[in-house]
Amino acid sequence: MTFSFDEQFTMFDVTPVENQFILEQLPGARGDYVKVYLYGLLFCYHPKSEVTLAAMSRDLNMPEDDIMAAYRYWERHGAVRRVSDNPPAWQYVSFRQRGFWGGADQVDPDYAAFTREIQLAFGEERDFHGSEIAAAYEWKERMQLPTEVILMLLRYMLRNRGKGFRISDAEKLAVSLAEENARTEEEAAAVLSRDEKTIAGMRKILRLMGKRYAPSEANLALYRKWTREWGFTQDAIEEACGQTGTSDPSLALVDAILKKTYESQSASQKELKREDVRKAAGRREDVKAVMRQIGRSGNITAYQEEMYGRMAQLYPQEIILIAARECGRRKKDPESVVKLLKSWKERGFRTAEEIEAHIRLFHDREAFMKQIRSRWSAETADSGERSLEMLARWEDQLGLSRDLIMKAADYSAEARKPMAYMDKLLSGYAEK
Repeated sequence: MTFSFDEQFTMFDVTPVENQFILEQLPGARGDYVKVYLYGLLFCYHPKSEVTLAAMSRDLNMPEDDIMAAYRYWERHGAVRRVSDNPPAWQYVSFRQRGFWGGADQVDPDYAAFTREIQLAFGEERDFHGSEIAAAYEWKERMQLPTEVILMLLRYMLRNRGKGFRISDAEKLAVSLAEENARTEEEAAAVLSRDEKTIAGMRKILRLMGKRYAPSEANLALYRKWTREWGFTQDAIEEACGQTGTSDPSLALVDAILKKTYESQSASQKELKREDVRKAAGRREDVKAVMRQIGRSGNITAYQEEMYGRMAQLYPQEIILIAARECGRRKKDPESVVKLLKSWKERGFRTAEEIEAHIRLFHDREAFMKQIRSRWSAETADSGERSLEMLARWEDQLGLSRDLIMKAADYSAEARKPMAYMDKLLSGYAEK
């Protein structure tokens, strides 16, 4: 005979948890570590053929490394016993059984020594809970940070963040120490000194903005991005604070100003100073001025900045504004401004005076073309631009007077294509 539970039995059954676990272990353990312990306990009472680490990670929505860290924690506390590394296998130890064998012998001696060192180092300055000590011990195990470096880090956090600092914030610095391979007290001091400058710098920024609270970890992460990733100096960040233009500026607004400056610089520029922020701000104002001329208001878009960059490669701001003014008469877009500037460049115009003279002549010819068209009953098929080019040829190349041109316009009134007929007529006059 064989006996077994129904497949759904596990779902509707219960998993007993010892009161000693709840009373002794629960207060000091991290919540996700408790979650791992209970999940494994379920399968102790209701075994499956195999519970893989990947499946456990998926079911608990936790990284595999965090699950292994949790079991190392419970092993140090004598709640489980490791029986295999590959694949990972653990035996759960009864707390009553632990008491029978002697609980103290079940705790990892290295972990117990580490705990004593922290307690001796800080005494009553800061009472580190079990979960905090476990997290710090993970830095030693997983990141290979020496105990003296960890003690230095905790001392640094206590001095700069106060007694209420979060161990998760300290862990971010621990990661930095590990990434920079700071394995000695001297190497760790160099990294922590840099972070101390970050705190001082951010505190000054907050004061400039009228904020009186201490920098949070999110604030410091912003400052590290500005200085280390983007390369801004302290005076450049202060300049951005002054450019917010509001009585209650936000760090998000400062970040947006610095981002615009960073994106406008060349990739080879390693350090961004106050002058770079001012220059970028001036450029944004130049873009706004150009967009206003063509009837575009509101926030500057990436497209508009790109178009302006192409304009600036052709001419200075004075001439760009003239082009924008001319395009604005017809409510055109930024690309039309670029096109007009290119046409001026191709004609060899170099100064604003040359361009203004060209524009006056252009407008004069536009008005004259209206007089010509007023003599015709039908609209010409030629584009306005093409008509103006033909008029320029008649006057500049053929040297014909406007009286003669108007006479030719009268003769062309009945033609199917008056402009083409007129061009042929005037070319004949010039040849004779």
